[in-house]
Parts: sequence; structure tokens; C-alpha cells
Amino acid sequence: MPYRKLPNSMPAVIRTLKTARDAWKNTPVAADRALSADQWAKLDDAAPTSLLNRLLKEASDVDLAQAGQSPLTTQVSQTAAQLTLHVSHFHQVLDLGIVRGKFAVGARSYYGRDVTATTIPDLSSYGAVAEAAESVVKGEAARQTAEGAGYIAMALPSAAEVGAWRAQFNTLLGQSKQAQGNTDKQREELQALYPEAQALAEDLCDTAEFFYRKDPDASSRRVKCARWGVVYLYDQPAAPAPTPIPTPTPA
Repeated sequence: MPYRKLPNSMPAVIRTLKTARDAWKNTPVAADRALSADQWAKLDDAAPTSLLNRLLKEASDVDLAQAGQSPLTTQVSQTAAQLTLHVSHFHQVLDLGIVRGKFAVGARSYYGRDVTATTIPDLSSYGAVAEAAESVVKGEAARQTAEGAGYIAMALPSAAEVGAWRAQFNTLLGQSKQAQGNTDKQREELQALYPEAQALAEDLCDTAEFFYRKDPDASSRRVKCARWGVVYLYDQPAAPAPTPIPTPTPA
């Protein structure tokens, strides 16, 4: 049996309001319009401050904010991967250099590690990677100052390479956070309109069904209401009962 589905999500509400707006514009005879003039005022696309126009603007602002945020999120991820790789390789090469005697065992301490550490720093999160990269840059400078003329620079990768990736990562991360903040702001502004818009969408459905209430044909009434944004769902037919398997008769 068919039943009405209330618009209870932002996409459903927008769809209902737009359908009702278009139905009004496509119904030139005023007496045939299922909605009231007050309802139309909230849908009128010629009125910049109508509820539907404001709702569509905020929804578009959310889409634009997400479009701006998405590539930044990807770039941050890609840059973080490169920074992680460079920090990891820096410490691996440092450890190999210590094994060969190229660097003093205590060199690890300049980079925030225990002098007897057997593992590289934690690089499991953006924060951990950024912290480890900072330690590489500052540690290399501190080691150079401490070792003076005997200083041998780390290479493949150098601290400068790590620093370059760190700077790029920090810039992109900052831009990404700003974009995320803008997206959140636009979503909040859209969500603020939802209660009023949802109530209007539901009211439009009630009004359309009341307008066509005297139509003797239920199917025809639903078709007419659907033109004004009412959505009907239909129950799925019950699955047929399985055919019983006959019990074999003993010989």
C-alpha cells in the first residue's frame, strides 16, 4: 500500500521545495495552484531573500567550501607522506653512519632520541611527524654548533631537505585547517535554515494533499500531489511462502 514519505533530510527538503516552486511556475491558472500565496513567497526564485533562495545559496556555499577543501586535504596527505619518508630515512642513515663510526653514538641525542635507541621516532600521526621533523632541523643545527670543525653534515637526506618538506607540510596543513573551518561555518549556516525549511516542505505536502483530497481516484490524487513535491513509497510485496518439500514415503 502506498504511503507518504516526509522530507526529513537536507537533500529531500531542497528537492521538495524546488519541485513545488517549479510546479507553481508551470501552473498559469491561479485556481489550479495547490499552494497558497504565502507559501509561494517562501519559494519565489525572483525574491533574493526567499527561504528557498537562501537555502540554495547556503547549500551552494557548502559545496564550494568542500570543493576548496578536498584538494588541500589530498595535498597535505601527499606532502605528509614525503615528509615522513624523509624523516625516516634521515634517522636510518644516521644510525648506519653511527654503526660505521662516521657519527658519534651520542649524535642521536641532538634529534630527540636516546643515545642507545634502536628504533626511529614515532611517525604514526601528522603531529608526530611534524615534531620529529622539527627535531631533525634543530638537532642538525645544534650538532653543527657543538662539533665545530669536526662537524660532518648528514646527507641523503640532509636536514635542509627535511626542513623544506616540513615547511611545505606546515603551510598546506595551515591552509587545510582554514578550509576545514570554512566548511564547518558554511555547514552551520545551512543547518540553521533546516528547521524552517523542513517545516515548510512538510506543510507544502500537507497542503497539496488537502487540495486534491476530493479526487475520487487515489492513484490520480497521488500523481497530482507528486507534481508538487509529495513523495510516495510503496510497500514491497510479501515474498511467497517456500514450497514445502514432500516427505518421501518409506518403501
